[in-house]
Amino acid sequence: MPLPGTGPPPGATSLSGAGARRAQCYYDGLCGLCTGWARFFGRLDWLGRLEMVDLTRTPDEALPVPREAALRGMPVRTRSGRVLVGFPAVRYALTQTPVGVVPGWALMVPGVAWLGRVAYDWFAARRRAISCRLGVAPRSDDRGSAAQY
Repeated sequence: MPLPGTGPPPGATSLSGAGARRAQCYYDGLCGLCTGWARFFGRLDWLGRLEMVDLTRTPDEALPVPREAALRGMPVRTRSGRVLVGFPAVRYALTQTPVGVVPGWALMVPGVAWLGRVAYDWFAARRRAISCRLGVAPRSDDRGSAAQY
């Protein structure tokens, strides 16, 4: 399910597979920090190149990687159909936005890329605990109870 306000622009075609007009960025909708980043990317996406998709409301067969891998790092299915996970996915998503293209390219510099990957992996492994410490509430699931952290 796409994040509100990040739906396809008028006239958009199929969003899956090669040749899609928009890249699909899958985020953990039960993680407050992840949801905040998804909204941030949505605000940067003036050109409508990204579709933010809550992976917790997406069937396993529709995910580009197994659910366990998707929960370890944000997966992105690029407009050409390529799948990226984690730091490379975030870097790609940045380069698809007008404001993020220069920072995204800077994240490709070898030393910066290595440090970015290490930092991303550290935060991703602790994202739910960090969300709780920051007071960023997770979304309640369909049964009305908060996600288990």
